Amino acid sequence: MTSKQILTYIGFKYVMFIVLFYFTLDMVGLNGWELVSLLFAFLATRDFVQGTRLAGVYIKVRKNNRK
Repeated sequence: MTSKQILTYIGFKYVMFIVLFYFTLDMVGLNGWELVSLLFAFLATRDFVQGTRLAGVYIKVRKNNRK
């Protein structure tokens, strides 16, 4: 993967986190904590964690390539 593709994937993960988090808040406001709300919360959390881990790995690789 190129650097641009990795950054795009990281951005996509954070965008999906924002969208799923918004839907989670909306669903909880309307219906309370149901199965769908919990599923959205789980998926949003997973996307945030994956995006953060990928960003950390990207930064480490970029630092090592500059040396």
